[in-house]
Formats: sequence, C-alpha cells, structure tokens
Amino acid sequence: MRKALNIFFFTLLITLVSSCSGEESRLENKWQLRRYEKADGAVQGEDSVFYNFMKESFSAICILSDGSYTTIFGNYSFNGNELIITVLPDSASSPVYERYLNWKNGSRIFHVDELSSTVLQLNFNGEKSIFRKY
Repeated sequence: MRKALNIFFFTLLITLVSSCSGEESRLENKWQLRRYEKADGAVQGEDSVFYNFMKESFSAICILSDGSYTTIFGNYSFNGNELIITVLPDSASSPVYERYLNWKNGSRIFHVDELSSTVLQLNFNGEKSIFRKY
C-alpha cells in the first residue's frame, strides 16, 4: 500500500511539474503579430513585427518599409497569465521603437488571453495583440 501511495505521489508531482513548464515552453517561440484589436472595437492589421521568446530573452524584429529590419532586445518573465516584457535601454531609444512598440518606461505587463501551439493573444488595457506561430 505504501509503495502504491509513493508511486501515486511521484506521478502527481511529475504531472504538476510538466503542466507548469508547459505554458512557458509554448511561449518560447517565434510569433508574428497579425493584428491589433482596440478596446473600441477597431481592428488594425499588422504583418511586419515578430516577437521571439527564449529563456527569458525577448526580441522584436521589425521589418521596415524599405525591406530592411531592426531588432529590439529585452527580457521577459512569464508567470501564470501575466507576461512582463522589458526592453533594454539602448533598444528603447530608437525611432523604430517609437513606431512599433512605444511602451511607457520601456516595459509592458500583458495578460495572456490565449496561448496555444499556434496562437498567442496578449491583452494590455483592453487592446489585444493577436499573433500566430511563425
């Protein structure tokens, strides 16, 4: 009986650990921003911004109108449904940053509305950013 209980608790522990790390591993990927859905219902299409998440490092690749690109670097933390992205100071001082991100204080706290193997949906004060896995 004791051996069966030990096996049960070990299995439960493994299940809990794997389910906790599952969300983080789904986030660690490349995501293409497809659209913004504003709080007032307006929708703005987007296809030139890519977010990358890997082991607490963040980058946003922004494709410019002339076909060149700029990368904005930062860090992130992901806890439950809260995603905090902080852009490095050097990246936050460029005109490209102002055009594509322009977050106050170089940081933003998102609520993760949806995270699957194909869709990432971030919410900041009612404005949704919808991404597809790239």
